[in-house]
Amino acid sequence: MQTMIDLAMPSIHTSGGLACMIGSTLACRFEVAEFFVSWQGVLTLAFTGFPDALLELKTQVEEFYPGVMKEFPGSKWPKVSIGCLRDNKRLSRLDLERLRDICSEENSYLISTTPPVEVDKLSIVLFSNCCLEQTLMTTDVTLALPADLRPPNSEHRASVRSVLDEFRRENLDNYYFNASKDGNRSAHYRGFKAGVTLVHFLTSIPRAIARFRERVERELPNMYDWFADRALHITVRAIL
Repeated sequence: MQTMIDLAMPSIHTSGGLACMIGSTLACRFEVAEFFVSWQGVLTLAFTGFPDALLELKTQVEEFYPGVMKEFPGSKWPKVSIGCLRDNKRLSRLDLERLRDICSEENSYLISTTPPVEVDKLSIVLFSNCCLEQTLMTTDVTLALPADLRPPNSEHRASVRSVLDEFRRENLDNYYFNASKDGNRSAHYRGFKAGVTLVHFLTSIPRAIARFRERVERELPNMYDWFADRALHITVRAIL
């Protein structure tokens, strides 16, 4: 009997499972949107939406593997998580306002200096911590050509926009509850936890990320831990 690990990880015991499905998915690209403070204060670089090719892949995974875990809300809009609050740290309302200012002021540099993220392969990762700084096995699967370079469809794009709009300045009073919640601190991301996920690792780190980190460190010192560049990724969806 095949396990979900067998289905996810190509081996001599399977025909490739998930890898075959990925290999028939068209290469595509992500367009940057903005820096965004997610729930629990996690700092992210958000994109405008998933290309249709990857939305279709998500649907295929759910239909072909009914035992796959339910998709988390956080992977329904594409992003790179770049840093998290340190253990025992919490954002104040003033901290959130300061981060809103930093994000707004750094977004123009982000957009002007960051080309689309070209996705020519996806990685099936057996990880031992949630930020993927520690992995046990990685299988890279090349996507099909010709690449589909169309932007995300308008319905999905609007759905992602509605998520990002929660962090608009006029919504901060309501958003502060989620931004200041417990959880998703350093111990969550760097402590041991095993699982399987499908991601695209960044092969080129936008210059705007280093500038953003420096700005946050300068204005909110000793609040954040930053994930290693080699681990920065866009999650397509969790598998196990």
